[in-house]
Amino acid sequence: MQKFKFILIAAFLFMHLPFLSEAQPLCAVSKNSNLAIDQRDDQRLKCLKSKKSTIKVAQCLEAAKTMEYSTNAEEARLLCLYDLRQQPSKKECLQIVKNMEYPDSGDEVRWECLRRFSNSLKPAECRQLASGMAYPANGDRAKQFCEQ
Repeated sequence: MQKFKFILIAAFLFMHLPFLSEAQPLCAVSKNSNLAIDQRDDQRLKCLKSKKSTIKVAQCLEAAKTMEYSTNAEEARLLCLYDLRQQPSKKECLQIVKNMEYPDSGDEVRWECLRRFSNSLKPAECRQLASGMAYPANGDRAKQFCEQ
């Protein structure tokens, strides 16, 4: 009987574990914490930096979505691209590109993806990244890069 109870409890916990872990996002800071918006974002970014050797790109991007100032979210996404031990896959790199909000950093990320994955990008993917450049000169150079 004791063994049966243990199995039931273990099964219950196993079934509900994903929900328990999703309750609080990575690096969450409560809006009720009496901190100003920029201070909450600073706490989130500090947390991301402290966990950069253990978190995955998807977790990092989810944490970046919680930033309240768009400039801080942009900085967090750049951390996801450059600073994590687990480097982004091509798909994740392209996801970071889609999430970028500012022209300068958007072009920077597009270039990074072009360089990192130049051997595995399909010609259409390369042209799409090139045509997405915010600045015409970057777009022209990226198109030339794709034609090599």
